[in-house]
Amino acid sequence: MQGRHIINPVITDYTDVLYRPLSPDLEKLRAEAEEENLPVILKDTERALAVLLRMRKPARVLEIGTLVGYSACCFAALCGPDTEIVTLERDPEMVRRAQRNIEALGYRAQVHIVEGDARETIAGLDGPFEVVFIDAGKSHYREYWDAVLPLCADGAVIVCDNVLMRGAVVSEDYDSVPRRHRTSIRRMRAFLEYITGTEDAETAVLTAGDGLAVSVVRRGGSGSS
Repeated sequence: MQGRHIINPVITDYTDVLYRPLSPDLEKLRAEAEEENLPVILKDTERALAVLLRMRKPARVLEIGTLVGYSACCFAALCGPDTEIVTLERDPEMVRRAQRNIEALGYRAQVHIVEGDARETIAGLDGPFEVVFIDAGKSHYREYWDAVLPLCADGAVIVCDNVLMRGAVVSEDYDSVPRRHRTSIRRMRAFLEYITGTEDAETAVLTAGDGLAVSVVRRGGSGSS
């Protein structure tokens, strides 16, 4: 999992020493996922999200990309039992695994999985959401963003993970990039230009983990610039 970081590994090693898991059960779930090389959120990404959620105290959270349910369970642990987490996943096997993990950790009543392609299932959701976490197919971030924006409360926070794609978004010379990923890289660049230029949100692109875009929705905006 270290290879997904874009920060100097010496710094990452130090910050990982400072990391504290939210619970023994979540620590075990993270270890199991990392053993399988499944891309659960990185530790520094988790801590950044933890601070955000503690500050924002959302009533409803939307996640795009459930995987094994690790991040959804983190959100439930951080926000408490009064917060609803809706998480979208298209892979039926991941849905089954996530459901088992969510039930095993005691979050069945709080975390709700919607199975199917998020580009289709978002249309069936009711807002508003105060926090949205996007961590799914990188080529489709613009589609996810456009679909969830109408479901966001004024002042809602949208966090997009892995937006620097191991540095390749900055330069394809930064790392070895297989040709099959180059369309995703071009689309991610265009997406970042879009969300940092739109009047619908104020966005900061941070170098935590593999890159986080943190946006605050502005209902007073007059549309994209």
